[in-house]
Amino acid sequence: MNTLSSYCRFPMNSGIHMKNNNRLLSQALLSQVIAVLLLATVFFVSAEAETIELKPGHPQKYTVVKGDTLWDISGKFLSKPWYWPEIWQINPQIKDPHWIYPGDVLELVYIDGKPYITRGKYGKRTVRLSPEIRTEALDRAIPTIPLDIISPYMTNNRILNAGEYSNLPYIIDISGEHMSAGADNSIYVMGIAEDTTDTTYGVYRRGNAYRNPANNREILGYEAVFLGDGTLERKGSPATIYIESSKAEILKKHRVIPVNRSGIVNASFIPRPSLVNRPGSIIGVLTSGIQPGVMMVGAMDVVIIDAGLKDGVEAGDVFNIYKKGTTVKDPIRANTMVKLPNELNGNLMVFRTFNRLSYALVMDAQTDLRVGDVIKSPLLANLKSK
Repeated sequence: MNTLSSYCRFPMNSGIHMKNNNRLLSQALLSQVIAVLLLATVFFVSAEAETIELKPGHPQKYTVVKGDTLWDISGKFLSKPWYWPEIWQINPQIKDPHWIYPGDVLELVYIDGKPYITRGKYGKRTVRLSPEIRTEALDRAIPTIPLDIISPYMTNNRILNAGEYSNLPYIIDISGEHMSAGADNSIYVMGIAEDTTDTTYGVYRRGNAYRNPANNREILGYEAVFLGDGTLERKGSPATIYIESSKAEILKKHRVIPVNRSGIVNASFIPRPSLVNRPGSIIGVLTSGIQPGVMMVGAMDVVIIDAGLKDGVEAGDVFNIYKKGTTVKDPIRANTMVKLPNELNGNLMVFRTFNRLSYALVMDAQTDLRVGDVIKSPLLANLKSK
């Protein structure tokens, strides 16, 4: 089970492009590939050296029930739940072997002296279909983390690159000569392609700028603030969108983005230690929308971290959180300030990635956390924190 493929993952946008199959890799890209390979080797050695620590009082068997999450179940067996891929013994002969369902009985076994979790009994896997709507049975596969918390941030919320917002379709006018729009109004939009197959659109305004903690002048992305959504009534230039629901005032110049209103959210990612080889930071908090003034963070809060697709972050990546050490005055040596060490204080899991930022859920927090606290891969836990 402890294979290099468990941990070696190239960044999704690593930028390897070939022209006529004979274009040479640039020196910079070659350096990046070598660095990733070296990092994967180091992490592989770290993972092999790490003894999988079973949680004291762990069960020998556990029957999965509705409401369980993969993180909860992993925490019943492991002191460090992010090592679930190391102990999960799948059956490749069944469809979607990674999925776990209510009614499944999980058993702890030992193979060559190493602990593994196997599925001793299978729960139901029925799906009912109707002509109008797809309804999954109550015994659908369990999510990795609570869907009721992350669902709003998987659909309506999003982060845009610095130049991305200005290139989106925009509202040129509002029907009925209104100054603003809300539910049951129509808006006229420029920039929607004539051949689009999208039928549902969200309306957004540009929100907070998220800046690089190491360089305040560098913007990593902008929050796109969701204002409402509607249905495309008529294509053209301009196109017409009928607003079906709104959370805030919709004005001219606001932008529209295709959205998913199916209610189906993919949360089937597997928790594992991140491969990001640098410390990062919590740079924002999302609690029931955009709350720019919120600085305190607790368990089950959704946060924004300063690492994304460009860094190789994927959904399911787990980071340890370190309470940032303060700087204090030395009581003995005059005019001397000393920075206290960062202290391990919890962990978070990424569930949605953007170019340079990601949304993550705080899974555990020993004490209150704050925006600015340090994050680091569990595989780097033995290295000095930033």
